[in-house]
Amino acid sequence: MNNIKPVSSLDCSGHLCPVPIHMTETKIKELSGGQILEVIFTDPGAKPDLQMWCRVNRHDFLEYRKEKAKHFLYIKKTG
Repeated sequence: MNNIKPVSSLDCSGHLCPVPIHMTETKIKELSGGQILEVIFTDPGAKPDLQMWCRVNRHDFLEYRKEKAKHFLYIKKTG
């Protein structure tokens, strides 16, 4: 992880899409512009959905990584 410091972490493990999208949408509303959210999930189908959600909602997709069965995605809230 390259100097990405999330202010909040959301664990969506065990949930299938579209639940991680809904959980992310709810959680990111709690953040201020410029803050970073770490989203942890186990459904590999959530990655492209979260990336598309970032584009549609104009948030910055920063990084994605996978460690064993867990996926980590970092989103910077804009605005």
